[in-house]
This record gives sequence, structure tokens and C-alpha cells, in this order.
Amino acid sequence: MTIGTNFRHIIFSSNILSSRTAENRVGFYAQGDWFMGRSLEVSAGLRYDLDTFISPTLSPRGALVYHLSSNHAFRFSSSIAYRPPTTTEVGLSILNPLTLPGLPTIATPAIGSSNVRPEQIVSYELGYQGWWWEHRLRTRVTGFYNHLSDLIAFRNPTVNPLNPARPMNSDVADVYGGEIGGEFLVTSWLSGFVNYAYQEIGQSSSGYSRRGFPHHKVNAGLRLNWNSVRGEILYHHVGAASYPLADAFINLAPFFPPGTVHPQEQVPAYNLLNLRLGYVVWRQQVGDTVREAELALSVFNALNDNHREHPLGDLLGTRVMGWLTVKL
Repeated sequence: MTIGTNFRHIIFSSNILSSRTAENRVGFYAQGDWFMGRSLEVSAGLRYDLDTFISPTLSPRGALVYHLSSNHAFRFSSSIAYRPPTTTEVGLSILNPLTLPGLPTIATPAIGSSNVRPEQIVSYELGYQGWWWEHRLRTRVTGFYNHLSDLIAFRNPTVNPLNPARPMNSDVADVYGGEIGGEFLVTSWLSGFVNYAYQEIGQSSSGYSRRGFPHHKVNAGLRLNWNSVRGEILYHHVGAASYPLADAFINLAPFFPPGTVHPQEQVPAYNLLNLRLGYVVWRQQVGDTVREAELALSVFNALNDNHREHPLGDLLGTRVMGWLTVKL
């Protein structure tokens, strides 16, 4: 049985807030694991949270692990968790200037509010893990489903832009998908991994509140640790994604002058190949402590696949870096 508590005191002061905002968070939690016979393992936990901005919340979680044998097991887990409003969502007070061709500049206000409920997420996960060939290969298959409700978003409840936008609970989202992968040990000095993940989101949000995401991700890598030589090859493929524009861009697009360049919603798929090669130039053993110095060269985006990971992000190209790491 594990029992614990945590406390956070947050103070946020900024020119975008109406006043200096303080928040206290206190949490109490307990978790235990039990074997129900030789094959079934049960894990259960409960968390109680107190927050300045919301009423107290209870967050339960539990898991069942069924061991087919010492090397193969199925796991089912479920949990409920909450996200309270942030200090920005509570204390925001800004005026966004809006200028349209031929019209005077107007200021659209946005103000915070603590009169919202915390966001809630209910999660379910089912997975399988297996060991093969004397633990040289581990395989994993996982499926998940998350239901998010009471999502907080700034909204103007009227069509008048002079009325302030406030945080409101209005949206829901369902996130589901799965992952399959494995890790393998070739020799004592060479190991690797590969996995594929897919996700889908069904959501009621609109405009800026909508979540952008890629459907597909692939990761693979090899790691080398042979005498004084250390190396790593990592490959990442991220599928195309769409990050929706804010409602303001869509609603005001007819007023923009001809030739105005609008932000793109689409981010094309991209591939990342990252390389690292290091050599330990000095090593010393003092009792149980190992002291060493390593020279290394790393290459980020070795394929020079120029890309953005978000429509408003930087254009990323190849980057080469040298390292001297000393551990004492």
C-alpha cells in the first residue's frame, strides 16, 4: 500500500491578468496491489484533490492483470481524472485590437472566470505484453479510449464582438486508438525497438478549440554500447495533421485585402532520422561510482526533411551538434 500527499502553491503575475492570481492545490492519494490467486493481480487507487478554483474532486483508478504464464499477460485499466481551470483562464483580462480595411480599430475583450467546472477525462485501456526467446524480445499491443467532457474554451456567447469572451464548459471529445510495438536485444551491446501508433478524435469543438493531431506515428531505433563506443539511430515518421484555424480567421476572411496570406491548417507528413555517435575518452571507477568523459557528435534530421510540426512552428532542417559530457 502506498499513501501520500502533495501541495502546490502557484502565484501568477502578468500584464494579461486583472490582478495577481494565487492558487493552492492539495492532493491526498492511496494505492495498493494485491494478488488474487496465482494468475490475477489487482491494482486500485483513489485520489482526493482540493483546488482554489473548483470544488473537491475524487479520482479513482484501477487495473486487472491476468497472467497467462510468467511471460504473457493481459491488462485492463480504467481511471477518472480532472483538470481545474488554469490561473490564466481564471484571471485573464485583455483587449485584442481588431482592424478591418476602411474601419476604425476596435478592441475585443477576453476576461477570465472561475465559474467553470473542471475538465473530466474517463480512460479505458486494454493491453497485452509477451516475452519471447529468453527475454530477448518483448511485444506489446494496446488499445485505448478516452472520453473528455466539460472542456474549457473561451467563447463569446453573443455575436457582438464588443462583448467579452469568457471561459465556458461546452465541448466533449472522444480520443481512441492503439499501439503495437516491440523491443529486442540482439547482443549485450546492441538493442532496438519499433512501434506504430494510431489515434482518432471525435469532438464537438469548433474553431480554435478543436484539437489538431496526426493519425499515424512510427518510431524505430537501434542503440549501441560497445566498450568505449556508443551510438544511436532513431527514426520517426509522423503522418499528416490538420490544426484548425481560430474562428476569427474564418469569420473575418471576407474582409481581408486580396493577396492576404492566411495560416495553413495542414501540416504534411514528415520523417526524422536522428543520429548520435559517442566515444568515452576517460573512465574511472571510484567505489560504486563511475566517472567518465564522453565526446559525441549528433545529427538532428539527417535526411534534411524540411518541415514544420505545427502550422505556426519554425521550419526545421538539419542540425549538427558536438557534445562533451563529463560525469563525476
